Amino acid sequence: MKYGIDYRFLAKGETQLVDNTTMHRAVDVEVDETEFALIPNVGDYVDFPGEDDIRHVPMKGRVKSRCFHYKLGYCYITVVIEETDDDWSCVRP
Repeated sequence: MKYGIDYRFLAKGETQLVDNTTMHRAVDVEVDETEFALIPNVGDYVDFPGEDDIRHVPMKGRVKSRCFHYKLGYCYITVVIEETDDDWSCVRP
């Protein structure tokens, strides 16, 4: 089975999700059963800087939801990152 992981951003106070993918790349991460990818869980904090080659929308916040859509040997996963006012000063890489 192939897996496509797509991250969407929900800015604070907004109701419309922002898709950070481009026409030449339909999902942010694509793997098959021989590969490994971490999928953040609801409540996890993530920080993706904007990149010219993959994503154009920087995302920093908490995972609000995950949706797994299965169709014909493919699992399309949408992860919604919600902007928060949480204090990130205590988080160190």
